[in-house]
Amino acid sequence: MYDVLIRNGKVITGMGNPWLFGDVAIAKDKIVKIGKLSKAEATTVIDAKGHFVCPGFIDGHSHSDLGVIAQPTAEQKIMQGVTTENIGMDGLSVAPIREEHIADWKKHISGLTGKPDIDWSWRSFGDYLDVIDAVPPSINITSYVGLGTMRLCIMGMTDREATADEIQQMKEMAALAMEEGARGISAGLIYPPSQYQRLDEVVAIAKVAQQYDGIYDVHLRSESDHLVSAIEEVVEIGRQSEIPILITHFKASGKKNWGMSETILGLVEKARDEGIDVTVAQYPYTAGSTILHATIPPWYHSQGPDKLIQALREDRDRIKKDIRERNDWENMALSNGWENIVVSSVESEANKDCEGKSIVQIAEMRGIEDPADAAFDILIEEELAVGMVMFCMDEADVVRIMKHPTVAYITDGILGGKPHPRVYGSFPRLLGRYVRDQGVIQLEETVRKMTSATAERLRLKSKGRIAENYDADITIFNLDTVIDHATYEDPRQFPSGIEWVLVNGQVVVQNGKHTGARPGRTVRTR
Repeated sequence: MYDVLIRNGKVITGMGNPWLFGDVAIAKDKIVKIGKLSKAEATTVIDAKGHFVCPGFIDGHSHSDLGVIAQPTAEQKIMQGVTTENIGMDGLSVAPIREEHIADWKKHISGLTGKPDIDWSWRSFGDYLDVIDAVPPSINITSYVGLGTMRLCIMGMTDREATADEIQQMKEMAALAMEEGARGISAGLIYPPSQYQRLDEVVAIAKVAQQYDGIYDVHLRSESDHLVSAIEEVVEIGRQSEIPILITHFKASGKKNWGMSETILGLVEKARDEGIDVTVAQYPYTAGSTILHATIPPWYHSQGPDKLIQALREDRDRIKKDIRERNDWENMALSNGWENIVVSSVESEANKDCEGKSIVQIAEMRGIEDPADAAFDILIEEELAVGMVMFCMDEADVVRIMKHPTVAYITDGILGGKPHPRVYGSFPRLLGRYVRDQGVIQLEETVRKMTSATAERLRLKSKGRIAENYDADITIFNLDTVIDHATYEDPRQFPSGIEWVLVNGQVVVQNGKHTGARPGRTVRTR
């Protein structure tokens, strides 16, 4: 007698091999038997005839750091088949944190996390994971520790070179976070304060994570005009520290950089030929998404969010001049154009009419001549809590990267407002649009890139496969009907074709409906 028996399905193990007919038996939270189990019995029997049974999808890059506490049912992920979500991305984790930095850090990252009514009771990384376990959520959670967050704790938002003593303190903080369960360290080299970190500082901290079998997950210093040098920088970090490198949301951004995917993939292959462990991650869309204040030059961020807001009020002519004339940073406003930058989320009801509109449209709506002024105004009014979607990529580049053997798939999901459709649709979009409809990627290989590829990168030793003694995180989908419905105009739509989802052996999605179950837990390295 098993707890759950999945019968008659086409089983995809997650390792890239062809699917096989078979049954899957679950006891408690583990897969215990795979094969012809016609005489077996179970408390719950799922008939998967005509469906594919595969490991639960693993979202290796997400921004649900506070959302998983505020919205623990995680419908936007579990309904697309995601059973494990990795957070703490882009150097901007919410832990560890010191009391004196909480208010400013909340403002700084509010465009990613929103402003949910949550008591930041944690201080250490381990305390934060304990808070998640106490919720508990519907999905499993893993997390990196952010390089920017650790620098904030030691140096604030200061734009200067770290001293030897400060680097030592950050190394000790990284070691403690790794001891408390971090999967590795993340860096957002376009986001202050990670943006202020020099090569030697990053290498020193990366060496600590490497000693704990960790990973260095990086948002490049540039994804557009300085893309090649940005990749060369992180390859050098890997060379000096010997840590595995994962370049996240890998892309060629900005119209003049379209077609560069072949070149930058060549850089990845060259590094791997040299013995440097570099892989990449991707979401399947031609638009990106981040915080609107990333359009402001980094030197205006170095005194904290209140000083940044003051500069937006008092020094906007100088800020505009820097945006136009200085090209030594990731200039999103210039490389993409205000007409291609759309406000995705705000906090105040007064500005809800801005969600889903471009900066140019907002300027026209408000009777403002210069779109930059409209962007500055809304950042001031919202105290920086503004998310944006940027239309910046070419479909041919997206597909070329998608097909590369080093890639794993992510959502990079940012909750709130009128979000990027990737929050609700990434994995079904891959299966429906790119596997079934276009045939540009192969089914079993796609599932591998959704499951075991990420599990291996994150050292999730019992996830990502349909195999005996592995965790019973399972997604069952209908390849004939699976598709995303989320659009840029109406993103909060669940997909079709994801019929059953199990997390730790419990049914969370049944016949395409959330059951309300919350069997998820944090997955720690120790």
